[in-house]
Amino acid sequence: MVNLNEYLGGIATSLAEARLMSDLKSLEIAEKFAKHDLLKHFSIPRFKAQQIELSIPVAIGSLEAQLDTQYEPIDNVAFNSQTYTLLKNQSKVTAFDRKISTAIRSLIAEESELLEKNIKAQNDVPSALKQYAYRVAERFSAVYRKNVNVKLLTAQLYEALTPAIQTKATTKQQPKVIVEAHKLQEINPENIVRIKMTLNEEGMEWFTSENDKGEQESKLLPE
Repeated sequence: MVNLNEYLGGIATSLAEARLMSDLKSLEIAEKFAKHDLLKHFSIPRFKAQQIELSIPVAIGSLEAQLDTQYEPIDNVAFNSQTYTLLKNQSKVTAFDRKISTAIRSLIAEESELLEKNIKAQNDVPSALKQYAYRVAERFSAVYRKNVNVKLLTAQLYEALTPAIQTKATTKQQPKVIVEAHKLQEINPENIVRIKMTLNEEGMEWFTSENDKGEQESKLLPE
């Protein structure tokens, strides 16, 4: 059995590769025509499939449950405040002076915003949070300009802030289907599903333009 999305995607990919093979053959023919005294005046044969309709018989074999872990957005106000408090406690002061306090809050805000982007991009909280903790500790050391153990502070930030990032688990149902002809013949016709799939071909071409700086820019756009 195969995943339904992989099976249908494989069919679409195979058709795209068939178009590639056809175009390569047209190019080969064009080169031969160009070298022939008479054929060079002929048009080059090229086939284009405007619409392809498929009727695909499958049987549902099973539904496979997949656990998908997602991370809730960070509560920036609480998260930033907790980071600030940790830095203050580590420095063993009741308050920073106004200039340093503003700089610290600013760097925390920048780093927490970057942390949220990294979590969404990487989907790896431990790695992203370690980067955040290290960068905050390092930048704090530069701003505070006192003896700060960056390695120790990084570890403290990572340990204390890990519970602040919440996870949400969702379940995805991934259907697996039977597609082999000899297996489908053994299944009752009423248990077979026919998927009607229509593919419309849309070509892409490179479009080159000049920007305001006089530089050439190329974009891949629909024909």
